[in-house]
Amino acid sequence: MYEHYLIVYDILNPIRLRRLAKIAQDYGLRMQKSVFEAEMTPSELQSMKIRMKKIIHPAEDGIKIFRLCQSCEAKRTGVGKGVPELPDAAWHIF
Repeated sequence: MYEHYLIVYDILNPIRLRRLAKIAQDYGLRMQKSVFEAEMTPSELQSMKIRMKKIIHPAEDGIKIFRLCQSCEAKRTGVGKGVPELPDAAWHIF
């Protein structure tokens, strides 16, 4: 079963930053520079986390992953730039 996630990160080193962004792009859609949304199964989420843990330095970098419940998704709002072109109907926009 797919669940919707918000992935945000703050990575100090530019090389690690690029590597982590590439991993996030494998699973989701970039919403802002260090913010992605993804619909993943539990096994995909676990796979992504394992890959990301291999890249970061926990003393310098941070990753946060939030599961977005359906009622939370219905309450989202936003304005301004950053609304991406969506690849299919499965993606939701602000």
